[in-house]
Amino acid sequence: MEIPSSSIERAVLARRRGAIDEAAAAYLEALSHDPGDPRPLHALYYMVGPAALGPAAEPALLPQLRACLARRPPRALGLFLEAHWLHQLGERDEALALARRAACLGIPADRLRVDPGPGADARAGADGLLLGAPKCGTTSLAAYLAAHPGVWLHPLKELHFFERHWDRGEGWYRAQFPPLRQQGSLLRLEATPNYLQHPEAPARVASLLPAARLIVLLREPLARALSWLGHLQTYMGLQGTVEGHLLEENAALEAMEPQTRQELDWFHPNALAGSLYPDQLRRWRSLTPAHQLLVLRFEDLVADPQTVLRRVLRFLELEAADLPANLNFPVHNRGLQPHAALDPALARRLRNGVLAEAMELWSDLAC
Repeated sequence: MEIPSSSIERAVLARRRGAIDEAAAAYLEALSHDPGDPRPLHALYYMVGPAALGPAAEPALLPQLRACLARRPPRALGLFLEAHWLHQLGERDEALALARRAACLGIPADRLRVDPGPGADARAGADGLLLGAPKCGTTSLAAYLAAHPGVWLHPLKELHFFERHWDRGEGWYRAQFPPLRQQGSLLRLEATPNYLQHPEAPARVASLLPAARLIVLLREPLARALSWLGHLQTYMGLQGTVEGHLLEENAALEAMEPQTRQELDWFHPNALAGSLYPDQLRRWRSLTPAHQLLVLRFEDLVADPQTVLRRVLRFLELEAADLPANLNFPVHNRGLQPHAALDPALARRLRNGVLAEAMELWSDLAC
């Protein structure tokens, strides 16, 4: 049965208005028409919790979610979403058990440890992280990597553990990944672009995943800022003009003490602040051996995805020859509207001012 486009469209419009409960109901309606469509599942993942759905909505909608998922054979994406939802509702033991089941789904039994339960989590966890930055191609690169038979990519892109969900604890995080009989038999990856900017994420990753390979994608700083503002306008209902937001954020950043800016976390609307790459990378480089960190350019991924993918595979010590021969490179998570035209004088001011160091770093990556 074909999904009524109005269900997805109504959900997007409702979310843009801030009507989160209404948007969730519309996404569940779309899912009921086609339980195999991943779009509602991904959208619902970002709409769970006290800051999103109303307190009465989660328990009311959970049976509907389960009914939709029951119409198809179990899939990891749906089970992880249900586990995430259960954890938010306080059903933590059930959530962990379901996450462990989801992590092992579809993996040959001879690759998995035979001892189920909490003890099997000790060796689990990501072997590599795509750190960001947002709107720099992490979704596309993650999808290309997932085509490799030696890669297991967490279906819920953006786990947010090392910034948003750190309080859930190490056990919750390790339960998200398959416990392997032999380390290295699969490379387990997760992609959360917000990690790059979070000031506490580097120390947390170093403490929990000291050997993990880390990949960063960077985009021309102002282009990333414009793309991010477009994302907020399309999906989050951000009001006002692009120029107005840039001017306001620029003034606030210019007024900050240098030390404050260097330690900056999310700073609404996070257009310019999200592009302050040098400060963000300094935090990671101070705790990460050089051979475990790879920094790439979004523009190179767009221009020649196959070459960039092969470079990433070498970094991860995977054979490029194992990729499917007919692998395609579609663009994922593309913005729905072109970037707003920006006054050239303002663009120069931003690039030569608060973004100057980021511009230099991004330009040097091309050398």
